[in-house]
Amino acid sequence: MAQRHVSVGCFSTFSEAEAKSSEEWKTSTKLEALGTMEGELAHLLSTCKPDKLAHNKTELSGFRNLFARFLRAKPTVDWSKIEPLPEGAIRSYKSLGTVSEKELIAAQLRKLVVVKLNGGLGTSMGCKGPKSVISVRNDLTFLDLTMQQIQTLNKTYGVDVPLVLMNSFNTNEDTQKVLKKYANVKDYLGRFNGIPDLLELDHLTVSGDVWFGKDVSLKGTVIIIANHGDRIDIPPGSILENKIVSGNLRILEH
Repeated sequence: MAQRHVSVGCFSTFSEAEAKSSEEWKTSTKLEALGTMEGELAHLLSTCKPDKLAHNKTELSGFRNLFARFLRAKPTVDWSKIEPLPEGAIRSYKSLGTVSEKELIAAQLRKLVVVKLNGGLGTSMGCKGPKSVISVRNDLTFLDLTMQQIQTLNKTYGVDVPLVLMNSFNTNEDTQKVLKKYANVKDYLGRFNGIPDLLELDHLTVSGDVWFGKDVSLKGTVIIIANHGDRIDIPPGSILENKIVSGNLRILEH
């Protein structure tokens, strides 16, 4: 029995040392990955034209910070608390009722903002430019089809559902060319005096007539609601982190 007890004790000590070594290895690997990525970004910047260097440096710096944030993240899921959904929590589409009142549908659509990630290129498919400008049907691109869907909703229900595209410096110019034929989106883009910093944003709700100044930063959970007939102007340089902005521009903790 004494010999077995010693054996268990040695195994425990080895496990603790192994765990510490594993953690150190993970930290070292993450630092190496960050350093390698920073080197690649520096190489990319060295190939930029002088007139685009400042813009591209800002874009790549944001990507670097996002990647570093990803490396620092630790799993927070407590699997012991994961349970099946309660009975009746999932309903089949066929069981859902239909809404026939046009004004009721319109009231819900007025709360809707469509946000699409549009930063990827089509190089993996042998295409140049953004994936969203690849022709897929009758010379229409993915972006054309999306725009037509939004326009159909707006025309049918008399609403103004906005489309927000999250571009990268690789896709912005080509995307703007496609959007020139859709004059109604460009009216909405006029509400942005600059693209807000969304790198640390977890959730965003915008409702009503809201205008954004230049260099606005949104973090955590941000809710901005302009009452009917009111307009909210987010001042340039504002940093909103876990805030609720009401119709009279009161800023509340969230």
